[in-house]
Amino acid sequence: MNSSTKINSSFTEEYVLDDIAKEAELRLQHEREQNREARQIRHKELEKSVQDDDDDDENSLTIPLSPLTTIESNKSYMMNMNGTVETNTNSLLFQKFLNGDIDLRSIEQRDLRRLLTLYYQIDTYKDILDEHYEIFNQTKRQLKDKCKDFDIQKQTLIDLQNNNNQLKEILSNCEKLIQESEIEIYIDEQQKYLSIDLKCQESFLLSNSFTNRSINEKLKKILSEKHQQIEQINRLKLELDETNHHLRILKQHIPNSIDLHNQNINNACDCEQQKQLIKQITDLNNGLQRLSADNGSLQQEVIYFYSRHPMKTKVFLKSFLNRSETTNFF
Repeated sequence: MNSSTKINSSFTEEYVLDDIAKEAELRLQHEREQNREARQIRHKELEKSVQDDDDDDENSLTIPLSPLTTIESNKSYMMNMNGTVETNTNSLLFQKFLNGDIDLRSIEQRDLRRLLTLYYQIDTYKDILDEHYEIFNQTKRQLKDKCKDFDIQKQTLIDLQNNNNQLKEILSNCEKLIQESEIEIYIDEQQKYLSIDLKCQESFLLSNSFTNRSINEKLKKILSEKHQQIEQINRLKLELDETNHHLRILKQHIPNSIDLHNQNINNACDCEQQKQLIKQITDLNNGLQRLSADNGSLQQEVIYFYSRHPMKTKVFLKSFLNRSETTNFF
C-alpha cells in the first residue's frame, strides 16, 4: 500500500508540473506570434522608407520584397546571389560604377534592402525553428504521458499476478485439505447446490482448524452468547412459573377480600388492601406478557442461528451445552 500511494503521489506531482509547462508554452507561443507580427510591420516600414529614398533607382538589379514574401521566393533569391549570377552582377555593377552610370548611394541602398531581407529571413527561420521545438516538446510530453500510462498498467499487472499467485496457493491448500480430511462433494443434476459429506467428526474439526481459525473464534463467541441467552430463557421461565404461582395465590385471595369488603364496607384499611391486590394482579399480568414476548424472541433467535449454521452449532454446542433444555430448541 505504501508503494502504491507513493506512485500515485509522484504521478499527481508530474501532472501538475506538466500543466504548468503547458501554460508556459502557450504564453511563449503567444509572445512569439506578437513578435512575428511586430517584425513584419517593422520590416514593411523599413522597406517603405528605403523605397522612398530610392525613387530614381528603378533599374537597379535589386529585387523588391514585400512583407508577404514567401519562404520559397526568398530561397530562390538567395540561390541567385550565388555562383556565376552573383559574379556577373558584381562585375556589371563595378563596370557601371567606373562608367559613372551608378553611384555609391544606390549600391548602399541596394545592400541595405538585401540586408533587411536577410534579417527578415533569419527571423522567419527562427520562428520555424521555434515551432519545430514546440512540436518536439509536445511529442516528448505525449511520450512521457504514454510512459506513465504504461507504468500504471505494468504496476496493475504485477498486482494482478500477485493476487493470482495467492489464489492459486489458496486453491492448492484447499485441495490438499479436501484430500487429507476425506471430504466428498456431491453435485446434483441441475447444478443448483453442493452437498458435502464428512467421513468423521474429527475431519470436520480438522478442516475448521486448517481453513480459518478466526471463523471458529467468532463461532465460539456467538455460541457463548447464545448460551447466555439460553440461561436467560431458563431464568425467565422460572420467574414466569413463580409469577403464575403468585398469581394463582392472589386469585384465591380475591374472593375472600371481596367478602371482607362486603362485610366491612366501612373499613378503609380493607379497601386499600383490595386496591393494592388488584394493582399487583395487573402488574403481574403485564410482567407475564413481557416475559412471554422476550421468551418468544429469544427462541426465534436461537432457531434462526441453528438454521444458518446447523452442523457447526451441533458440534460446538456439544462442548458448550450439557443441559437437556438446549435440545428442546432444536
